[in-house]
Amino acid sequence: MYPTKNETALWVALNQAQRSIYQAMDSALKASGLPPLRWYDVLWAMERAQSQGVRPFELEKELIFEQSNFSRLLRRMIDAGLVEEAQYENDRRGKLLRITSKGCDVRRQMWCIYGPLIHKHMGYMASQFDHGDTAAALRSLFDQETEA
Repeated sequence: MYPTKNETALWVALNQAQRSIYQAMDSALKASGLPPLRWYDVLWAMERAQSQGVRPFELEKELIFEQSNFSRLLRRMIDAGLVEEAQYENDRRGKLLRITSKGCDVRRQMWCIYGPLIHKHMGYMASQFDHGDTAAALRSLFDQETEA
């Protein structure tokens, strides 16, 4: 079975909106001298893990962006002093990642740009739809994929 015209139009609109909003947010961060938006999600996931840290494969599962070149992204963040890498105590080959205090500071600075932009873009969408139902519907798409 193929998608209807409405389903196809919704699919295209979702992808175009996501790309456009992401680019606007990334540009705003860059204009403020801050790292790319992809770094925010990594820093936020690590900050939530607190001092326990997080293993790279666990981090990849939690991120909301495509993980291509993930190891290079982590290396740049380590080199910038935002993330530290330690040996995982239960597996000498494994790594444990932790956010540094500098990483926490940068993440908070990024949020000062990113948060208001989420409000701006999602506030408009929420005014057009019942955002509770729309968010639940979008999450259900993800849930269907993870169950398959």
